[in-house]
Amino acid sequence: MRRAVQSLSLLLFTLLFLLATFRLPGWLPADIYLRIDPLIGLTAVAASREMIPRVLWALVLVGATLALGRFFCAWLCPLGATIDGFDGILFRKVRRPGPSGETNLRKTKYVLLILIVGAALLGVSLAYLLDPIALLTRFYALVLYPAAVAVANVLLDLLRPLTGAMGWVGLSHLRYPQPVFYMTGLTLLLFGGVISLGLLAPRFWCRFLCPLGALLSLIAPLGLFKRRVSAACTRCLACQKACPMGAIPADPLATRAPECIQCRTCAAVCPERAVSYPASLSGMGEHSRFDLSRRGAIASLGGGLTLGFVTLQSPFTFLEGRRQLIRPPGALPEEAFLRTCVRCGECMKSCVTNTLQPCLWESGLQGLWTPKAELRMAPCEPNCNVCGRVCPTQAIRSVSLEEKNHAKIGTAILKKEQCLVWAQNKLCLICDEICPYNAIVFRPIDGFRRPVVIASRCNGCGYCEQRCPVKGDSAIVVVPDGEIRLKEGSYIREAKKLQLEFKPDPGDDRYLIGESGFEIGGQPPAAPGGLPAAGPPAGTAPGSLPPAGKPKGFL
Repeated sequence: MRRAVQSLSLLLFTLLFLLATFRLPGWLPADIYLRIDPLIGLTAVAASREMIPRVLWALVLVGATLALGRFFCAWLCPLGATIDGFDGILFRKVRRPGPSGETNLRKTKYVLLILIVGAALLGVSLAYLLDPIALLTRFYALVLYPAAVAVANVLLDLLRPLTGAMGWVGLSHLRYPQPVFYMTGLTLLLFGGVISLGLLAPRFWCRFLCPLGALLSLIAPLGLFKRRVSAACTRCLACQKACPMGAIPADPLATRAPECIQCRTCAAVCPERAVSYPASLSGMGEHSRFDLSRRGAIASLGGGLTLGFVTLQSPFTFLEGRRQLIRPPGALPEEAFLRTCVRCGECMKSCVTNTLQPCLWESGLQGLWTPKAELRMAPCEPNCNVCGRVCPTQAIRSVSLEEKNHAKIGTAILKKEQCLVWAQNKLCLICDEICPYNAIVFRPIDGFRRPVVIASRCNGCGYCEQRCPVKGDSAIVVVPDGEIRLKEGSYIREAKKLQLEFKPDPGDDRYLIGESGFEIGGQPPAAPGGLPAAGPPAGTAPGSLPPAGKPKGFL
């Protein structure tokens, strides 16, 4: 029964992950597992120092644990199901005597929990490093999903001759866009380490390291269901050997209540059927000793505060503001964003263009794995707002498409020394043609038609940077100047207040290219076919054009 529920939970987690795309229905919370995680909610609220409505979902799991005990780890946790799956495949026949000093090792997860909470009190979010839901989601997003797409495309290529011969046109031309992410190796290494710990003991991660398990264990002894052993017990210790959490001490009649995950394995292996989990109110109010001394708890809290301070003052902190870092549209102001983001990778997987990539040191040590827009790789699609809809802590705000397109993420600037038009007088119209907001136009400058950026129309989408034909670094790049990042309020109202306008306006871009290239001569050049090309209006002096209307915020 438990295996079936675990499998269904892992399947649901995977399906929700796959459904987190720009076609995600508004009623479907694809990040529900992240929302119900109380560790993510606690640290996000503590670090941001304000209530985040979306994390109130965690109260559902807290309430269920108070009522039923620590059942989540055994029945619903997707990482626990994954560990059990690898355990059965890789380590089933491996003899694992168990680590020495198990009593002291059990304290580790409580130390890690207090370290994470202590750092959050200083505004540093570290839960993403060890939280099981965030860790597994990040592994899915940065490693498993790209690998699955690559395998699917290889299979489609192999089947293409057959599907073409069968006349299945859609399938014969089907190919999925291949996502690529930075830090895939580091993510895989971290996840592989969690799985490899199973060589030492069953569920080693859950027993000794999981901070979410430590948090749930503090309230689990209050649950309605507790392990009970009848007088029929012969002390054969079969239950003790089978318990994946080591929750049964030398005396099989006793139970380490905080460690019991309600898996019922002991009841299944007991030859005398002496173990049961009856519902009883008699145990309500029963507490187990916190498996950490007062001195250890104070030292752990001090360590967390120290770790938070060191993270804020690390040498990498000085990189903040010195890199042209573009955040997703709708991202909170940088300080609040770093405090609130849980680095789950859900936004990166959901990004339809694959422009969102994880950071390494670009925003300091505390910015590790936070999303940034790599606009040279891909632009931000104006018709997609899924990154905010799947963010469990609203580090990226969930807003409508119109609001999202007014959430200016930066401004394009031209590098004249690299631009084919400015530096080499070559014919190139790509940035002008591709801009969805007509923020790039050609103007007469020193007798030549040159591309210029109208800052008041540019919302930083990056189409120009991605499509620029210059090899290497683009000749037009988006920088965070002029970005709009709000904790609350309307981006549309803020954009109007700043006199920004993100609408196509072809009336301003009226300069056509003739055979003479970009040079503005005395006579209009002949267009192909002998027809006169568009030129200056009658009465205009040779070599000059009437000045265009000055757009807001430019020239």
